[in-house]
Amino acid sequence: MKNLFGLIAVLALVAFNQASFAEEPPAPKPAMKMEGSMGAPMDHAKMLEHMKMEQEHMLKMHDLSNKILTETDPKKQQELKDQQLKLMEEQHEHKMKMMKNHKMPM
Repeated sequence: MKNLFGLIAVLALVAFNQASFAEEPPAPKPAMKMEGSMGAPMDHAKMLEHMKMEQEHMLKMHDLSNKILTETDPKKQQELKDQQLKLMEEQHEHKMKMMKNHKMPM
């Protein structure tokens, strides 16, 4: 009997919690903005330049991936993988440098 009352109490709490949670509308997500230094909006030309650099990096990565997948010689395949890894490291270093230079408002 004691377990039955406990079970009923838990089910009531779960139902109440779900009902109250369902009534709250989700908070709208802020739109992503391309920002330059100090949080100022990036002008269109600078944003386009940034996007072209990102595109060039992606094309290089995809090209290397395709070469790795089609290469049959394990030694050459490993060289391509090393080349791709170096490219990834360079991109990571560049992004870390950009984040370090970009002051985040507190």
